[in-house]
Amino acid sequence: MNKLRLLLYAGLIVTLFSCEKEYSIENSGPASELIVGVDCRISKIAFLDTTATGDVGLGFIGADINSLDVVTKVTQFDSTSNTIVYINTLTYSNDTVFIDADQYFITDVNKRIIKLHTVLDPTDPFSLQYEVFYVYNTAGFLINKNYFLASAPTTMFYQVTYSYSGGNLTFMQGVDQVSGEVQTDADVDYQANIIPRSYLYVFPDTDIFPPYFNQFLNFGNKNYNAVKKITVRNYDPGNVVRDSAVSTFTNYIMSRDGYVLSTQMGGDDQQSIPAVVGKLKFSYLCK
Repeated sequence: MNKLRLLLYAGLIVTLFSCEKEYSIENSGPASELIVGVDCRISKIAFLDTTATGDVGLGFIGADINSLDVVTKVTQFDSTSNTIVYINTLTYSNDTVFIDADQYFITDVNKRIIKLHTVLDPTDPFSLQYEVFYVYNTAGFLINKNYFLASAPTTMFYQVTYSYSGGNLTFMQGVDQVSGEVQTDADVDYQANIIPRSYLYVFPDTDIFPPYFNQFLNFGNKNYNAVKKITVRNYDPGNVVRDSAVSTFTNYIMSRDGYVLSTQMGGDDQQSIPAVVGKLKFSYLCK
């Protein structure tokens, strides 16, 4: 039972009531000499095992994006078993992005996600419903995620806060609003000399659809520098660290026009990064 599930139960008790360009290791010429494009964004993240002879594909997470720059489908594929792990076709109606009949996002006039309505267990039609509200500052960065039970929309039971420095998310903290206890926090460090174009979102707390939507939909501005290290800590009551996950990002290969083509992710897997430890390779869709 994960942290969010426990918090939801606790909250319930307390409230009582087009030019897609893919670059592989077979491409001729050094990767750093490749040109991606003028206005592009990540459409696929492939992860590879580099411990064997040569790079061995482990899988990928990818999005179908149409000519209007709208994400229409998200797929995660496991190359080791040759199976689809997850596939979902998104549908749109005005400001609403439907995941399915019971789950959806709401967007603002800038197409940023401002609300998620979801359920604790998507396979159970009677499962507990809750909502997440996304708050941005005037500079366009996500600064809070506020959690409410759908049955108690005025009582926040959980809040995540993001802190920034120099255009980079440097600290995250998630607090149970019922007990006041810190549930999780994180420090994020960056590569000072790498300023990528349209790179990864880094929200270390993400545990809702982590591999599926958080890199392809709009959650505000991205970090100025490339991520170097993520350290996430989870806490038991009394501010006691229960476990931690530390990941590093090295060996960045860049295109000539400033996009990340690949990086080596070491250490631990991160729930907020839709990949496993190994080499991450990025494909882009250009407008």
